[in-house]
This record gives sequence, C-alpha cells and structure tokens, in this order.
Amino acid sequence: MAYQNLEPVSKQVTILIGLTVVGFMAFGLALSYYRNVLFEQTLEGIQVQNNGLKENIAQGYRDLEYFKSTQYKDKYAKENLGLVNPGEKVLIIQHPLAIASNGKEASEMQKEQQQAAFLELLRQMPLIEHWKLYFFERDKLQELRGGA
Repeated sequence: MAYQNLEPVSKQVTILIGLTVVGFMAFGLALSYYRNVLFEQTLEGIQVQNNGLKENIAQGYRDLEYFKSTQYKDKYAKENLGLVNPGEKVLIIQHPLAIASNGKEASEMQKEQQQAAFLELLRQMPLIEHWKLYFFERDKLQELRGGA
C-alpha cells in the first residue's frame, strides 16, 4: 500500500522536471532569437557605416582627381600666387559704396543705425542691467544711446 502512494508523487515530480526542462529550453530559444535580432541590427548599422565610408572614399578619389587636374593647378596659381597666363587679363570686381545724395540723408541714416544698434544692445542685455543703467549710470546710458 505504501507503494501506491509513492507512484502519483513520482509522476508529479517527473512532470515537474519535464516542464522545467521545457521552460529552460523555451527561455534559451527566446534568448537566442533576441541575440539574433541584436546581431542583425548591428550588421545593419555596420552596413550603413560601410556605405558611408565607401561614399567618403569615392568623394576623396574625385577630389584627388580634381586636385591633380591642370584646371585646379591653374586656378590655384591664379588665386593664390597671382599668376596670369599670357594673353589673359585680370578683372577685379568691387562692390560699389552706397553714397548718399546729400549730408542730411546720411546723418538721418546714421542716426537710425545708431538707434538700431542701441536697441539691439538693450535687447541682448539682461533686464537687471537695464535698471542699473537707468538708475545709477545715466551718463553711460546717454553715451550708449548716442554712440552705440
């Protein structure tokens, strides 16, 4: 009779051990799948980096070809060394200066520029500095307003 009581316990232990083994196998499978996903993501990242490096190398070769060309050498000699090929003429283009028609317009324009510079200075200045200038340094405030 004692043997009959042990039999269901041994079946339960066998089932429990079997379920534990199956659980560990499922955990190992999930872990392996996760590692594969991470590995594939890493490979994709490396592929993107490789493509970027290939493009940089190709751009480097194109730049090297350009720097070896006679066109670049000619441009470099003209820009940096001031050399000119025989029969060529140098043309220097300068931006024209804006000249006011009379002194009154120029002085008004200068006053507007000073006012704009003063307002920009105040805009960039912290508010506490505004109050310090207003209460304690009125002469400096007038100087900034007139000569900013």
